Amino acid sequence: MTDNYFTIAACVQAEIKIERSRFIGTALPVSSKTAAEEEHHLLQKKYHDATHNCFAYVTGRDLDTVFRFSDDGEPSGTAGKQIYETIQSRKLTDILVVVTRYYGGVKLGTGGLGRAYREAANAALDRATVVECFLMQTCKLIFAHDQVSAVMKVMSDFNLKPIETHYGTQVELTLAIRLGLFEQFRLAVIDRTHGKAIVESAGAGA
Repeated sequence: MTDNYFTIAACVQAEIKIERSRFIGTALPVSSKTAAEEEHHLLQKKYHDATHNCFAYVTGRDLDTVFRFSDDGEPSGTAGKQIYETIQSRKLTDILVVVTRYYGGVKLGTGGLGRAYREAANAALDRATVVECFLMQTCKLIFAHDQVSAVMKVMSDFNLKPIETHYGTQVELTLAIRLGLFEQFRLAVIDRTHGKAIVESAGAGA
């Protein structure tokens, strides 16, 4: 499993016109299936007078990927699937893309519709800033006071800062590190403190 993934930084929008029909592509980052459904519902309300509000979303990564797409009344396979494949082609996740159509009176045919929805989705995504995100591992360090400088040196090497610090009979630090670097960091702490520090995993997250 990789510990990085790509999404977009913020909501973007683009509009194209094909044979008098308006296609408005809206792309925005979402953190979950629930968030994607909520944002889609809001866009449906915003463009309630549109002929169609077709969409696709992808959330999660690897085996936890969730996706859904809809043609919203367009001929099967001409809209939602085209938007979904556009997202896939850019290897993005945690994203919702909605293409709103205002029918202009000229039928495009199934091939023309597919191209139009792909073009609208691409037009929106072309305006987006793609960002790389990392899965993070939260961990707790427990060590003696005389090991503070050694632990801090390792943290500095990994460019880490504590989230929480507690000084008692021992020092306890909570921090977050990129998942793929956790084991390397754990071994470095153990090596630098001659096995005296304890490094406990506390779960991973985005």
